[in-house]
Amino acid sequence: MKKLEREPAHVQHVTLWAAFLFRELQNFHQLSPTDEELLVIASLLHDTGWSTATDEKPHHKESARLIREHQWKNLTKQQITMVALLARYHRKNPPSPLHQRYQNLPKERKHALHYLAGILRVADALDRSHRQNLHPCKLELRPGVCLIQSKGTDPEEAIFGLERKGDLFQNAFSLQPFLKLVS
Repeated sequence: MKKLEREPAHVQHVTLWAAFLFRELQNFHQLSPTDEELLVIASLLHDTGWSTATDEKPHHKESARLIREHQWKNLTKQQITMVALLARYHRKNPPSPLHQRYQNLPKERKHALHYLAGILRVADALDRSHRQNLHPCKLELRPGVCLIQSKGTDPEEAIFGLERKGDLFQNAFSLQPFLKLVS
């Protein structure tokens, strides 16, 4: 991240949001602490692809490639695959059976990937402005709704981001994410 990330404050803020959402939704997803670590790693690296992105090679795919090609010391091959896929799916198309690397995942890891990528998309949407102007407070869960309560200012871009990127979260958790500003 230190070598390739152009906006460290943004990815660190996305990571804050991702970890908050992971913990608050623990009763839903029941994923392991290792999965939280993979989410944190992916959150910190999800935009590294901007360093090599082109029109033909968008940044989310480049982030995944850079993660796969890095010489990791403390991650297994399966963990590297998960981190790369999380970065790959932080925007644009959701996981698809047509994607070979997704197709090769065991069923339980696909399930985890949907939860984690849904969280990462929402976390990224919550800092769509790249200004770190919204800060987590708490979640209010209602039937079919995840109300994300936040302190801060100027929530318009985050609200727009949630509308665009909340699909995978909604499919994984059966909860539509909404933002509520609190004082």
